[in-house]
Amino acid sequence: MSAVEVSRREQAAWSTREHVRRVAVIAFDTTEQQEPIEGLHGVSRPVLSDPLAGVRAGRLVAEVAAGALRDWALRARGAGRSWDAVGQALELPQESDGSTRAEAAWEWLIEHRPPPPTASRSPDSAVWTCTTCRGRVRDSGPFASHPDDREAGHLADCTRHTAALEAWRNDEEGECDE
Repeated sequence: MSAVEVSRREQAAWSTREHVRRVAVIAFDTTEQQEPIEGLHGVSRPVLSDPLAGVRAGRLVAEVAAGALRDWALRARGAGRSWDAVGQALELPQESDGSTRAEAAWEWLIEHRPPPPTASRSPDSAVWTCTTCRGRVRDSGPFASHPDDREAGHLADCTRHTAALEAWRNDEEGECDE
């Protein structure tokens, strides 16, 4: 037995991520390259040369998966499973916002309403590595105008962040002239 046990669900998730990367290469005209994994000498991982191809591939896979999810739910109904059982397989809560799990499953899969919120809320920010300065950046989204209010964590000499600040200053000066 290995020192690290990986569940079948985790293995399937890794396989799905690999599939999305392959779809990006096949369908969205990008290539794979190797990126070193920080802190691990001589170890790398495959990444896409164009990350937006990965976004497009992820969207395509999500749309196909949503269709497959609906199809399997309808097959389960055809096999005699209840909407509550479908909701349980979807890991929906017993009851949420006045709807039963069965009703929430129907609303999600048939009426295309978003699924009810789960106990684990989505984060108010995202963290990524800047490819220019290698800083770990906390991104709070495109909602604020000043670059420092949107992204924190770029290194002091980051040319990308410096360019964003300069573009913001130019925009501000242009608005003041009007």
